Amino acid sequence: MHYSTAKWLIGILASIVIATTVFVFYSDHKGVTYPLLEALYKPIILIAGVPALLLAIGHVIARGRKEEIISCKSLGRSATVILALTAYRWMTGYFD
Repeated sequence: MHYSTAKWLIGILASIVIATTVFVFYSDHKGVTYPLLEALYKPIILIAGVPALLLAIGHVIARGRKEEIISCKSLGRSATVILALTAYRWMTGYFD
């Protein structure tokens, strides 16, 4: 994947995640809850946030290795980083 395509995709996915998060927390602050939005919040984060994070870390890794495009190896390395951070959080009791 080319860097420009990855940047656009990261921006779009991150915007979706940020807008949803802001809307959920703002509506909660105002005391108004939308049951459908509350039910869809975590799936939206998983569907849009995880790939955005994967692409962002893959982009950084590919840039650091001075690759022409973001390769599958860079995305695999970024998945390893995400899994390692999740395992660290799980082992330290963050998800309890």
